[in-house]
Amino acid sequence: MSDAWFAEKLAPDGDIEDGVHPSSAEALKQYLRGGASAPAAARAITRPVSRSRTPNDELARLWGFLVDALVELPAENVAPLVALLQAIEDLPEPAHGRLCWRGLPGFGHSYADTHQRSGWRAHARRAVGAAARGELRGYHARKAEVEARLVVAGLAGLDISWGYETVGDALERSDAVLDVEVPAAARWFDIAGPRIREGVGRGEESWALRRRGRDLWRGGEELGGERYAFWRRRLEEVQGREGEQEDDDATKRAAGEALRCMERDKGGTATATATGVEGKGVSG
Repeated sequence: MSDAWFAEKLAPDGDIEDGVHPSSAEALKQYLRGGASAPAAARAITRPVSRSRTPNDELARLWGFLVDALVELPAENVAPLVALLQAIEDLPEPAHGRLCWRGLPGFGHSYADTHQRSGWRAHARRAVGAAARGELRGYHARKAEVEARLVVAGLAGLDISWGYETVGDALERSDAVLDVEVPAAARWFDIAGPRIREGVGRGEESWALRRRGRDLWRGGEELGGERYAFWRRRLEEVQGREGEQEDDDATKRAAGEALRCMERDKGGTATATATGVEGKGVSG
């Protein structure tokens, strides 16, 4: 986590109007380096928003900054960042009533606007070479981790449908980009596996389970035991397929990780502590 990353966020592409407030950047830097608690960092990082004459503009810049931090900073920062978002949500409502932090208003939309891109598969199929494939795979796995942690923590209006979309697309489509989508699905099983099992137990329904283009799954639209068993079989097929490319190895490793998580979560229930996190529109 370099000072250069924080400096760039003060004036992205040289434009200070798009940058985060310097005191917010400093507050996050100190927090992630162990210099402040999450509640103290939450108060410091939001102070420029609360004091601004145009709080909505300042809030948009803060959300963009934190969205970038979740996806761009080293992975060990994701859990602390989620804890910080929880602390921001828990801030008291200002006396003037101009801004309420409950629900992190606008954060989920800011994240979705930046990272939910419908045409990514076409781009993925044009990415050639180990470096390009690795970068693409890493981005989607990181995105899945961020989303799963936010869902388990109950933050920003994200819900488990985001996970069902990722897993369903990876395992139920014959045109899935396996070396990218299976690792992303594995992150959901790792972090939100108990919540997925909970959905299986109650036959959960979701817009994400009704998506078109899932030509490999011929069953119902809900998440039941039969569909979960199908996911397991698909992962076993992916894990056992023949291949000699680095991408194939990465895909098979991810399938194995997902299967281990499914075994781990037999009969489990969802808890926030399972992920180490305390406690579409965006939610459908």
